[in-house]
Amino acid sequence: MRVLILNGSPKAERSNTLNITKAFLKGFPEDTEVEQVNLYKKDIRPCCGCFSCWSRTPGSCVIRDDMQDIYEKIKDADIVIESFPLYFFGMPSQMKAMTDRCLPFMLPYMGNLVEDKNASFHELRDESMHEKRLVVITTCGYVDAKPMYPALLKQLDLIAGDGHYTAILCPEGELFIAEKAKRQREGYLAEITRAGAEFAQNKALSEETKQRIARPILSPKGFETITLAHWQMNK
Repeated sequence: MRVLILNGSPKAERSNTLNITKAFLKGFPEDTEVEQVNLYKKDIRPCCGCFSCWSRTPGSCVIRDDMQDIYEKIKDADIVIESFPLYFFGMPSQMKAMTDRCLPFMLPYMGNLVEDKNASFHELRDESMHEKRLVVITTCGYVDAKPMYPALLKQLDLIAGDGHYTAILCPEGELFIAEKAKRQREGYLAEITRAGAEFAQNKALSEETKQRIARPILSPKGFETITLAHWQMNK
C-alpha cells in the first residue's frame, strides 16, 4: 500500500496537523510505503485558466514546474492524504494552488446536469483514479469543528463527490503546541492511531469514529484557559 502525504502547512515539519497525520499512519501496516511532499517547499505556480488541459493538451498541464512530479506521485499512490490547517475557513494558499492545478485529472464540463448529488461535478478522466482513496486531515483553532468546515466540505463535495473522500476534522489545534495539554493530547493522538488502523483495514471510517475524533479534546473553558496562557506567553 502506497500513501502520499500532501502537506499543505507552511510550517512544513513543524505542522500541528502533520502530527495528527503521522499518528493516523501509525495505525497502518508496517510495510506501508509513505511519501511526503511539503507543498510550501515546491514551485507550484497558479493555474492560469487557459484550459489547455481540456483542449490542446488533454490531461496535461502546460505549466512546467514541480506539479509535473506531483501529478506522477498522485497517480502512483493508493491513498492520498491532504494534511493542512484551516486558514480563514478554507485551504492554505499553496494547497489551493495545488488543488486548482489538479484540473487535468478531470474531464471538461459539457453543460450536462449532475443527477447524482453524491457525484463530483466533473468526471474523472482516468477511471483508475476511482480506485484511490482521498483522506483530508485538517485542524482548526476553534473549540468545535462543526461550524468551521461547511465551506471547505462543500468545495470537497463538488471536487471529489460527497462520500468519496474521508474528512478528519480536528478542533482545538492550538493544544498541539501547548505543553499543559500534553496528557490530553497524547490520548487524542492514540484515538487517531486507532482510526488509522480502522481506515487501513476498511478504507473508510465509521460515522461513530469520525464523530469521536471530531469531539473537543478539552472543555471550552479548559481550552480557553490554556490557549489564553499560551498567547500571553508568546506576545
